Amino acid sequence: MSLLLPIIAVLVGFILLTVSADRLILVSSTLAKQFGVSVMFIGMTVIAFGTSFPELVVSAIASFNGAEGLAVGNAIGSNIINCGLVLALCALFMPLVIQVRFIKRELPILVVALIATIALMSNGSITMWDSLVLILLLALYCVYLAKSSSADDVENELEFLDVSRNRALVETIAMLIMLLISSQIMVWGSVQLAKAMGVSDLLIGLTIVAFGTSLPELAAAIAGVRRGMPEIAFATVIGSNTFNLLGVLAFPGLIGDGLQLPAEVLTRDIPMLSIMTAFMVISFTFTYFVVNKRRSNLKPEQQTDALIAADSKLNYSFGRLSGAVLLIMFIGYTWVLFTS
Repeated sequence: MSLLLPIIAVLVGFILLTVSADRLILVSSTLAKQFGVSVMFIGMTVIAFGTSFPELVVSAIASFNGAEGLAVGNAIGSNIINCGLVLALCALFMPLVIQVRFIKRELPILVVALIATIALMSNGSITMWDSLVLILLLALYCVYLAKSSSADDVENELEFLDVSRNRALVETIAMLIMLLISSQIMVWGSVQLAKAMGVSDLLIGLTIVAFGTSLPELAAAIAGVRRGMPEIAFATVIGSNTFNLLGVLAFPGLIGDGLQLPAEVLTRDIPMLSIMTAFMVISFTFTYFVVNKRRSNLKPEQQTDALIAADSKLNYSFGRLSGAVLLIMFIGYTWVLFTS
């Protein structure tokens, strides 16, 4: 088969996927508000998971079509791209300003999600029961976010449309249908492209599909950094990676006999993701202890100035050097993918 048709299918599927997902966030938040649903609930359902809808639907459709490598590769590959490309490019563009309380609250959750996922998939598959455990953890994560988030913060992040309830309802259904159709087109094109090129659907999922479904996160993160809000970049990566592990990997496991994992996932891809995550944790943890040690060595009358100075240094705790290290990891990983 010619490569032209699969390439067109991937491109068309990706464009429709991006447009439908973006519009779905707007119309669903508007619909929820019109039905009197709380702003906090809207924020949890629309903001937290909206940008990860493409990954979820693509992986579910791929698993349903028997392309399990594509389903797994999309989820794991998206996480690796979020760390090694999205976060790295943002840090290279501008050192990330991250508060300690945010790091202490969000990073441990990502680590727990990663450890739980590795433990459940260590036998080479994700069964229905494994998926239910991951979904339970995802539900607990939602509850935690709801309790720790500010309603004002959520309201500021949301954008509502000035349309009637009926139109919002029709558009929500239409965008969900378009999301499913575009995902099907993209998955078909990806599978055909893999066959035509003689490579595995896992490789296509880890690269082309993962990059395509991660573009919304990349755009949102870069936009946040350019507007002087680098916390958005960090929050986007952490939130998306957590959802990909607990949700995107879980739902395909509910289809059929579960999700069978290619051997390379456990020996190459998961270790790379673990190394990148560990690097982030170590970088922030090191800075946290250094700053607190400096504070403890100062006299009480020096504490005010010290806090300002320490916070200033802490603001640059994930700077260009850290971004460069992650980017080098990502380039090396990509090289291994295409040469092994």
